[in-house]
Amino acid sequence: MQRLRSWRPQLNPIIVREVRTRMRGVRPYAVLTIFLVLMALTGLGIYQLMVQQARFGGTLLSAQVGQALFKGLAFVELLLVVFLAPALTSGAVSGEREQLTYDMLMATPLRPAQILWGKLVAALSYLLLLIVAAVPVFSVVLVFGGVELAALLKALALLVAATVCFGAVGLFCSALVHKTARATAVAYTLTLLLVGVPLLLASVWGQVTNPPGQAVPPAVLYLQPFSALLSVTTIAPTGDPALPFFGYGDPFSGLPLLNIFAVGVVHYGPAGPVVLPIYRATLLAYGLLTVLLCWAATHLVLPNRRWRPRWSDLGFLLLIVILLLVVYDARSWWHVQPPRPF
Repeated sequence: MQRLRSWRPQLNPIIVREVRTRMRGVRPYAVLTIFLVLMALTGLGIYQLMVQQARFGGTLLSAQVGQALFKGLAFVELLLVVFLAPALTSGAVSGEREQLTYDMLMATPLRPAQILWGKLVAALSYLLLLIVAAVPVFSVVLVFGGVELAALLKALALLVAATVCFGAVGLFCSALVHKTARATAVAYTLTLLLVGVPLLLASVWGQVTNPPGQAVPPAVLYLQPFSALLSVTTIAPTGDPALPFFGYGDPFSGLPLLNIFAVGVVHYGPAGPVVLPIYRATLLAYGLLTVLLCWAATHLVLPNRRWRPRWSDLGFLLLIVILLLVVYDARSWWHVQPPRPF
């Protein structure tokens, strides 16, 4: 009995130290309050915009208000995740080098994987706190209708996956580059490539194909977070002509930026517009990319003999194999094809 009491799971000391340091003072709570106020003001602004459109003769349905609030709030929060996650983790390792505490950290009994895992969790814990704190604001859309609880959970899963993946990008750059400023620049460069290159390919795909005008393959947008979120927040027609297509009835349907994200996500076929669920492949791709980046970072953080095989590589290899098996077994779930043109 005494032996069982003495055995207790130990929390990573890196997480304990980093979280205690980050949550000191008034600043974290002030940022959380400001973020929630901005989210509430965003929802209020969207609602007032739709009411203003109804005053000029438009038809305003409760379900359309719910759809518009859901899409606007989700895009604002994803924008926060994409551009804050790399900044929060890009100084995780390079900051230790600049403060001359890197050698002391590597001399501890902690393995490189434990150090990086603690750094990643501690850096993203506050960002995940912001996402969870915004859930009550998102739940307001359920009052207006037009959005199912499953769609809210899908958007939340995509936000968490994007947070961890882009945080892993910053962690990888922090282990690769010794200066925090350079690591941040490299992290944002990789983030812009992940976001911008798929959009560029999707926008010119129909012009470079032979014959011209072919549909964009969904695989082009698997790593694009905003297109994946659009596939969650856009409701496809149900086939009932009495029900409007809420994806194009909201106030964001005419925005050029949103139309760019819709390329490759919304396809037009004989049965009308169809929204492809590319978010499924995005979740799997972000999981695999996160594991690969963390594996590379565990080698880059070593002071010497970085690429020598280690026992921890077996754990990463096993995790990658499991993910690949899941991807192969669920191929009928995530692999979608655009409808044939008219």
